[in-house]
Amino acid sequence: MRNLLPLTLLLGALVLGGCHKVGFHEIDVSAKRRASAQMAREVMAELQQGLHNFYLARHHYPATTGAYLYDSIHGYMTTEIDPLDLYRNDNGKGYFIAVGARSGRIIYHYPPTIGAGDYTLYWVGPNGVDEEGEGDDIDAWQSVDSVKRYVRRRDADLQNDGNLDRLLLTSTGPDIYLDSVRLEISRGDTLLYSDSWPLTAYFKDRPELTDEERKQIIRSELDRFFMPGAFVHTDSLLNQGLDHWFVLKPHSPELTDIIRSAEPMFNYYTGVEGSKGIAWLPSKKKFVVVWKS
Repeated sequence: MRNLLPLTLLLGALVLGGCHKVGFHEIDVSAKRRASAQMAREVMAELQQGLHNFYLARHHYPATTGAYLYDSIHGYMTTEIDPLDLYRNDNGKGYFIAVGARSGRIIYHYPPTIGAGDYTLYWVGPNGVDEEGEGDDIDAWQSVDSVKRYVRRRDADLQNDGNLDRLLLTSTGPDIYLDSVRLEISRGDTLLYSDSWPLTAYFKDRPELTDEERKQIIRSELDRFFMPGAFVHTDSLLNQGLDHWFVLKPHSPELTDIIRSAEPMFNYYTGVEGSKGIAWLPSKKKFVVVWKS
């Protein structure tokens, strides 16, 4: 019996050594593979199919976050999510979806805030940091070969009729010297208003700034573009001197009516090109610039 013990220990050591060289190595390779952009896109495609089925059954998308997305659409999935991509929520009441590790979360929001789709869906990327669609984050709506763009969306009833208009803010690309910003307002497939201006408008005539400082200014201005304070009503103009330039003529019947009726108004800033306030003019059935500085 004493002679068998060293042999047993030796066999155990060989087994453990084999696990160290083979089993653990395979797990490590698998984790890296699962943390790839391709794997994340496949998982998000499965989620999009589940979201589509949910929409067909409920006529809306689940109003939740990524922390409870899987629990909301599990019954509508046509392909099961790999258990390796499911992690218990911090409160233990459900599952969240992550690719590669717990930190590699899939982010979901409805109504949408980031991206051009009907809902926000993106992976935080290999670095495991949620950069709100920027950095190495991968948007489910972005094609593999497309240039990454800044995209933010808000829905608001700017026509004051109980229905929502889609406000979409995008950049044509990441080059702060060559690319531009574009604002679009649409309802359904109909484009109702658009405006564009260069990214350089946010730092023009400031040669003392570094490129990094210029990028930070642009990001700050774009991130606050759809803040709640930008959505006001036209009667707020009565508290101002009305000494701004108007597309609608000062003291014109149209301007008087739109101010007195307290129509919804969206104000936005375009850097050196100034600020604007736009509102829906029912008599002309279009958005007009009510004021501009």
